Amino acid sequence: MDAEAFWALIEQSRRETRTQKRRLIWLDAQLSELPVDDIIDFQMWLDVCEYRSNIWELWVAYLITLPLGSDDGFLYFRYWLVGLGRGTFERVVADSDTLIEVPEVLHLWKVIRKRAGKKRLWTDDEWPEFELLAYVAWEPYKKRTGLDLTTLQEKAHARTDLDDDDYEIRGEQWIIDSEEELTRRFPRIAYYRAGRT
Repeated sequence: MDAEAFWALIEQSRRETRTQKRRLIWLDAQLSELPVDDIIDFQMWLDVCEYRSNIWELWVAYLITLPLGSDDGFLYFRYWLVGLGRGTFERVVADSDTLIEVPEVLHLWKVIRKRAGKKRLWTDDEWPEFELLAYVAWEPYKKRTGLDLTTLQEKAHARTDLDDDDYEIRGEQWIIDSEEELTRRFPRIAYYRAGRT
C-alpha cells in the first residue's frame, strides 16, 4: 500500500460513514480484506503521519485554538487531523496557522466562544480527537495472522527510517506567553482570537 492508497482509504471511510464508530467498523472491514503486507503498510503510514505532525508549531496552534492542552490530547488530535484527509493534513502540517481555517476547527472555535463557561462544548463526534484510528489495523492484522499488536508495530516501524527518538516533538521551541510572538507567528489564529468573527 503506497501513500495514495492509504489516503484513498482514509478519505473513502469519511465519505462512506457519518460517525467515528462507523468509520472504524468500515475501516476494519476494508483492512480485513487486504493482504497482510497492506495492513502493515496502513499502520506504517499512520505512524509516519503521527511523526510528521508531531511538531512544535502545530502543538502551539492546537493549544491556543482548542482548549484541550494535554500530550495525549495532542496525539489523539493528530489522528483526528489525519482523519480529515490528505489535503487538510498536508496544509496544516506545512503551515500550522491554517489550523483555524479548517472548517471543523473553525466550527469548534465558534462553539467554544459561544458556550464559554459551559461544561459540554460539543458532541462526541465533533470532539477533535480520534484515538481509536491509531488502533484500527490491530484486529484485522490479528485476524489475518494470529499475531499480536506488538508484532504489527514492529513490522510497521521496520518499514520506516524513524528511530525511537524520532517520536519526540520536533521544531524550534519558544516561549508561548508573548501575545506579540503569537500574533507574529500565527496571524490567522490571532485574527480569530481578537474576536473578529
